[in-house]
Amino acid sequence: MSLGKHAPAWLVGVAGLAISVGIALRVLIPYGMDPTIFLALGEDAPVQTVYAQHLLGAVNVRPGGGHDGKYFFAQANDPWYLEPELHAAVLDRPAYRGQRMLFPLIAGGFGFFPPAVIVWSMLVTNLLAMAVGALLAAKLAASWGGPTWLGLLVPLNIGLLFELEIGGAGILAYTCCLGALWALVNQRTWLAPILFAGAALSREVMVAFAVGVFVLWWLDRRELPWRLVITPLVAMAVWYVYLHVRLDHVPGVGGGLQNFAPPFVGFFEAFRSWAREPTQLLINLSLLTVIVAFTPLVLRSRLPIAWGALPFVALATILSVNVWREPFDLTRALAPIFTAAPFLVTVPRRAEAFPPDAHATKGRT
Repeated sequence: MSLGKHAPAWLVGVAGLAISVGIALRVLIPYGMDPTIFLALGEDAPVQTVYAQHLLGAVNVRPGGGHDGKYFFAQANDPWYLEPELHAAVLDRPAYRGQRMLFPLIAGGFGFFPPAVIVWSMLVTNLLAMAVGALLAAKLAASWGGPTWLGLLVPLNIGLLFELEIGGAGILAYTCCLGALWALVNQRTWLAPILFAGAALSREVMVAFAVGVFVLWWLDRRELPWRLVITPLVAMAVWYVYLHVRLDHVPGVGGGLQNFAPPFVGFFEAFRSWAREPTQLLINLSLLTVIVAFTPLVLRSRLPIAWGALPFVALATILSVNVWREPFDLTRALAPIFTAAPFLVTVPRRAEAFPPDAHATKGRT
């Protein structure tokens, strides 16, 4: 069956899974199918590496400091923070890392999986999230009059692919956002706030996606769907209180990198380092072109997937030099833009943001 405009959404989801599995195998095979490579343990992060070795035995270690997967592995071993002195103590910033609870909660089997299972379930969770994200994006594209193959922009999103490589939570967070959009399009207004809360509890900055959709709903319907933003904020606040009670006596092992800076400072500081590397300059200027062009296209549209991504343009202005310097980190931080941008040039501009009978939901949002 052709992956054309009218391909079934489920087939796009299967294709998205196949793409994701293929990319995962490309990483796994050179390491003897050892899933510990996705824990992103680093040679310069001995605390987390020794922790993983204690629980798993031999592990694969990357050059440098590694990345997010090593922290999510520790969280998944104790997602409720019942033994923070054993697990949360290896996090660089326990309170900060602990906010991202949904991915390790699922990957950890809600606290029941042993470490040897968790190291695989982290990868499987991300692969399934990619497939579901592709399925949901395909359904959304079809509902707005676009081709279902646009769903493949989820597993082909460079930022989400980097999340897969480092065992990050961004894939699950974005898929929750797409699920919330699908709920709104299908008038499941009770479900959308819950899914936005799931996105925020996977990656706290995803509350910005809910804000963008909130603004579009107001522009489109002249209604204020407060639950879309209040529910994730309340969920984050409740978990924050619980987390601080559980981590009261856990100091952590370091401060970590800062992700934010005053407006445009990070960009200008990073530009000086780009100028010394022509390839780096070309890649980052290409990304910058997409980000700058994105805003006027969004403002002329009524696509919720694009309006959800729009606040990430504002976020880009306050990212630190640590994020701006590397495409790896920049694309992860702004991942919603790179799926939404092709929607804007492919889906008919007159597409309805939400179905006309969504007016019937007035007073229940």
